[in-house]
Amino acid sequence: MQKPFSTQPDLFVSTADLEHPILHSLDDTEALLEWSEIEKLLSSIYSSNIGRPSYPLLTLFRSLLLGVWYQLSDVQLAQCLYRDLLFRKFCRLELGGDVPEASTLGRFRTRLVEHDLWDQLLGEINRQLEVKNIIMKEGRINIIDATPIEAAQSGPGNGKDGKPKKDRQAGWHVKNDSRGNKKSTYGFSVHTGVDEDGFIHRQSITPGNVHDSQERDTLLLGDETALYADAAYSSEETRDTLKCFGIDDQVQRKGYRGHPISQADKDRNARIAVTRAGGERPFATYKRHYGMARTRFMGLAKNATVYGLAAMAANIRKGAKFLTLYGLPEESYAG
Repeated sequence: MQKPFSTQPDLFVSTADLEHPILHSLDDTEALLEWSEIEKLLSSIYSSNIGRPSYPLLTLFRSLLLGVWYQLSDVQLAQCLYRDLLFRKFCRLELGGDVPEASTLGRFRTRLVEHDLWDQLLGEINRQLEVKNIIMKEGRINIIDATPIEAAQSGPGNGKDGKPKKDRQAGWHVKNDSRGNKKSTYGFSVHTGVDEDGFIHRQSITPGNVHDSQERDTLLLGDETALYADAAYSSEETRDTLKCFGIDDQVQRKGYRGHPISQADKDRNARIAVTRAGGERPFATYKRHYGMARTRFMGLAKNATVYGLAAMAANIRKGAKFLTLYGLPEESYAG
């Protein structure tokens, strides 16, 4: 069973003494989306009409978003939900009432994994941002890139059961740095496709040993005007695919043994690099602002959901910033 998410506002902040600007710092996020549409997608998680009522699904979903934005573990998040008025207001938790425990938050995340909902949720969030003209669909470009993420368990040795302690669904990511030295990371790769404003449209998670180019088709939108990517994606197959879809080829070129890259291609790569660098924005957000340079969970499915939540969190906050800076275009009010 599900408790309703809508609750009387005076259950959260009811006196002037509690009014403070900090309590409105997530109002732009609140106003950005039609959250009931998100709730519909979540409704399949707890579909039973019997049993003890669960916390409202949006309460749990918003709690996980707060955990991403503020770099909180489930234990830390549960503590903040107890004591933080802003968190209670955003999650519709009554003053003095119960809040989800860390185990409840963990079980809800597990349900998201089991129902494989993160991609649908990201799609719904982006659809709403497109309706509001915050995400521009017409004439958009697609910038694809990938980054390694160290696995939660990546060291040598075996556990008490005699099995390797490292995450067996991860893999070694090997890449040359700017000085030509090989850098190895045992973990996963996060592959993203973003537009020129940095909104994430496509994302996938693979073991670290999967080459970036293998996720090219997964990240393609099909309606982008141009594809920007580094030389890891350069191949005749890529060029043929883009030509077939009528997508402008802005993939950097690379040289081969006995066929060094020409000066014209070097100049072309430099021009492309200016725009292509925008594809690294999500990775900076994940690693620097969300503390996700290393996974906290084991396995591919769990990490796909966790980094899917990060993609949603990033798009929501970016969309809220756009809303605050520019408001809604008049066209978005139609109907």
